[in-house]
Amino acid sequence: MKKIFAVLIILFLFFSVSAAPVYSAEKNEKKSGITSAKNLYRELKQRFSKDRAYYKNLSDEGFANFREVSTTGIGRGILYRSSSPINDWGNRHLTADNLSRLAKIKTFVNLVDDYKKMTGYKNFSQTYYSTQKAIALNFDLKFMSKDFQNKLARAVKFIADNEPPYLIHCNLGKDRTGLVCAVIEAVTGASSEEIAEDFMLSFYNYFSVMPGSKEYEFIVSHEIRSFLASMLGVKNIDDVNLYLAAEKYLLKIGVASEDIEKVRKKLGGE
Repeated sequence: MKKIFAVLIILFLFFSVSAAPVYSAEKNEKKSGITSAKNLYRELKQRFSKDRAYYKNLSDEGFANFREVSTTGIGRGILYRSSSPINDWGNRHLTADNLSRLAKIKTFVNLVDDYKKMTGYKNFSQTYYSTQKAIALNFDLKFMSKDFQNKLARAVKFIADNEPPYLIHCNLGKDRTGLVCAVIEAVTGASSEEIAEDFMLSFYNYFSVMPGSKEYEFIVSHEIRSFLASMLGVKNIDDVNLYLAAEKYLLKIGVASEDIEKVRKKLGGE
C-alpha cells in the first residue's frame, strides 16, 4: 500500500503542474488500448491552448472550465468550479471572473494561491472576485500529506461557515479542484459515476477527450478512481458507501461532524 501511495503522489505532482496529465500503471496500458502513457500525455498536451479562438466550438463556460456542480445531494445554483478568475496564465481569468459575477458567487475557495499571491495578481482590486469572501489555501500537491489534509479540512469549514453560491478553483480547475470536488460530491451523496463524469468534463473542455473513448476510460481508471480510493483508504470505490466513506475520511482529517452536516445542508439548498 505504501508503494501505491508513493506512485500516486509522484503522479499527482506531475499531473498537477502540467497542462495535461501524465499517467502511470504501465502494465494496464495495453489492456486499455493505450500503448504508451507518455505518448498519451504528449498528445493531450498538444491539444491545449490559451487562445480562445482555438476552442471555437466551446461556450465561454467551457473555455473557462466554469460549471455548476449538480451531482446528487447538491442543489442548483449553489456550488461551482472553474479555472482561476484571477491568474492570467491560462488566459481564462477574465471570462471566469465575469461568469462568477453572473452566477453571483459569494464565497471563493482558492486551492492554489497563498493570500499574498492571490491579492497580488495584476488588476486584482478591479475584479468581482476581490469584492467577495475568499480563502487562499495554497494546497500541497501531495494529497496524502498532512498539509493537504489540513487545508482540505479548512476548505470544508470555510464552506460550512460562509454562504453560497460557492466557487472552488485552482489554476485550470482540473486537478486540485477535481479532487476536492470529488470528496465534497461523495460526502453529499454522489455516485462514483457522477463523480467521474464531473471530473472528466475538464478533460473534454481542455483536450476534447470524449466520453466512451479509450482515453476517457483510461483517465477515469488511473486518475480519479485511483486517487479517490487512496484518499478514502479503500481498494475499490464501488465496493463502499461513498457517502459514509467520505464522511469517515473528513472526520479523520479533522473536520467536525457538525461542519460536515452544515455543508450537506447548505449544498443541498436547505
